[in-house]
Formats: sequence, C-alpha cells, structure tokens
Amino acid sequence: MGSRLLVCGVGAGMDGSVSALARLGLEVLVATERPGPAAHRDAGTVLRVDPHDADAVAAGLAGAGITGLDGVLSLGCDNPPAVSGLAARFGCPGLPERVALDCTLKHRRLRRLAAAGVATPRHAVATTLRGALDGLRELGLPAVVKPCDRSSSVGVAKVDGPETARPLVERALRLSRSGRIVLEEFLEGTEHTAVAFLADGVLHPVGFADRDYRNKELFAPHFLESGDTLPTALTAEQVREVLAVVHTAARALELDPAVINTDVLRTADGEVFLLEITARITGARIATEVMPLSTGVDPLPNLARLALGRPLAVDELVPTRCRAVVQRFRPVDGEFVAWAGDLGQVPRDPRVHDLFWGVRPRAGTRLPRCGSGTDVLGGVIATGESVAEAESVAAAALRSLPVRLETDDPNRER
Repeated sequence: MGSRLLVCGVGAGMDGSVSALARLGLEVLVATERPGPAAHRDAGTVLRVDPHDADAVAAGLAGAGITGLDGVLSLGCDNPPAVSGLAARFGCPGLPERVALDCTLKHRRLRRLAAAGVATPRHAVATTLRGALDGLRELGLPAVVKPCDRSSSVGVAKVDGPETARPLVERALRLSRSGRIVLEEFLEGTEHTAVAFLADGVLHPVGFADRDYRNKELFAPHFLESGDTLPTALTAEQVREVLAVVHTAARALELDPAVINTDVLRTADGEVFLLEITARITGARIATEVMPLSTGVDPLPNLARLALGRPLAVDELVPTRCRAVVQRFRPVDGEFVAWAGDLGQVPRDPRVHDLFWGVRPRAGTRLPRCGSGTDVLGGVIATGESVAEAESVAAAALRSLPVRLETDDPNRER
C-alpha cells in the first residue's frame, strides 16, 4: 500500500479525481459532505462530514481508527484552513494555518494584497447592515457584495441601486459563516482562470482559461458563470502580464509551496486586477479535466507530491498540445420538470468528453432559480478543431439533455 492521503473536500464534479489519485498507488481516504460513486469505489475510507470543519474531520478519522496520515489535500473545495489545520495535527506537509486563512478569507486577502501593491478592486468590509450601506455609499454604485468566506459565487450579487442594496447585503451577511462581507467596486473586462504551482519562489503554470461571462447578468443581480474556454484569446504577452500579477500575489500571501487557483480580470485598457486567489486546485473539473484535454498537463501527480512533501516534477507541467476545449453549463431558472430521461441513453458526439447533470431533475419537481455558480441543470466538456467548433458541439450537447421543462406545473389547478 502506498502513502496515505486524505482528500478533505470533494467539490462539485470532482469525484473522478479521487479515482485518479487512487490509480497513482496511494491509499486514499475521503472526507466530504456528499461522497460520490468514485469515492465509495476507490477510497479505502469514506467519511461523510463537513470538510470545512477540521475538528469534525479529525473526530471522524479517530472513529474510523485512523491514527496517521502522510498528506492532506482538497479537490476543488475551498477549505485551505481546514486542510492546513489537519496537516499540522497529523504532522504532514502543508501551509501554516495563518497563510491558509489569509488566502481564503476575502477581507484578509485583500488587505495583504493591497499592502503588496497588487491591483484589486476598491473595497470595504462590513459586519452589519449599516456598515455595509455606508461602505456602498463610499464606493459608489454599481458594486458587488460577497460573503468573506464562501466560494462558487454563493451570496455574490451586483448592487445596481440603493433600493436593492438592503436585501442583497442582508442575504450575504446571512450566508457568511463568519457574519462578515466584502463590498467591491464593479469592474468590467475579460476574466480568466489561471492555475499554477509555486515552489521555491518559481511559478509553474498549469493552465490558463478564459471564463465565459457573455451572459454574466442574465440572472441579475446574481452572476452566471457559463464555463471556461481554452486556448485563451489573450496574446502570449498578455498572458505573461497576468501571470506576473499572479506570481506577485502568491508571493505576497506566502503561498510557497502551494497549488494556486485564481480569478483575474483584465480591463479594456490592459490593467490587471486580481479578484480571487487561493491555495487549492481549481474545482468544477477545470484544472483536472478541461485544461488537461487542451494542454496535456495533468496536475494531479504533482498535487499529490505537494501534499506529501515531495519535489514537484516540473517536466510534467510543460504543455504537449494546444487543443480547443470548452466547458459550458445550462442554468436552472425555477422551471417545473415535466419529464426527465436517462442521460446514459443520449447519443454522444465523439467530440463530447462528458455530458452531465448538475441539479439532477426529477419529474414532478421544480428546479431552483439560478443564484450561484452551482445552480446548473447540466454541463458539458467538448473539444473541436477550433473554439467555435467546440462551442457548437457543446451547445448541441446541452440541447440534447433528456428533460422537458415547463414554466408552470401543467397539473396545477388554475
């Protein structure tokens, strides 16, 4: 049996990466709220527990008779403080918990980055409704409200006018685990996902994608994240400029050695703003499937080496191809599910890597309205000779989802 690796937190769609880690010859343990089929099949121990709660995970391990670990990591779950806390508790390699908190909690991250001269949105921090409204007046509208300690756009909303500010602020405060929110100026530009490792001061890029925000405000005041696209539309020089900002930010936050997930905005005049940076592998299959399909770079072996305290194999991070790949999502909008079929019976275009459900539809039920990045009916990962071809393949695949939706329940008495 190989080294014992705890996967603390498995984000949406990341279940397959549990199997990939097991294929590396590791003894994989999983602690997450909703373990999927791969976890039950390929992990030696599976704990159903909140992966953000290090004490609960440790108690679960003790209850399962686990007294030692060789490494701890998460798969697309935004819980670096819990990962660091468990690594320290079991004597494993990892970032100090202070560093993990600095990169995870938005108010602490913004403070550290501002001190280092990294361009970030103008912002204010609040713990009360009155403080938030004062902050919005100082920033000006439009602005964006965010819980300090949530990811996947949970509680994130655009405040366009004074009349909408109060309910959006109250919702963000309610959704924040710590009762603290960040208010940021609203910026416009292209957004990008950059994934990298930082070790011994050297940034090793893993992948660089363009985020698809063409319908960003379709469900205003919430933001719709429609997916990611590779290769990027930016020039090589523009990518280098973005990665230079990522490198500066990662060093300012002391993310070394670490895997780095970022959300970066580039304005029309070329200014680069760092919106998010945290010490975890990017979720939603972006870094582990979408980017590898495009570049040939699989980050999981190096992610395991990092967690186990072993040197990175940087030669594995050199791209071997440049293929057009897109991930696209079909959002939910509160529809009634009149019929739902078997996704496995849907004919597949060979250019479709995967077609999958998000919120699994069940006939006779109503879907939620889109309010965060996880509120999608289904998604697809598609390839093509060009980005346009891959997008066309993806659109056709999403139209083929076996479901019939109605705006109202046809059986309801009127």
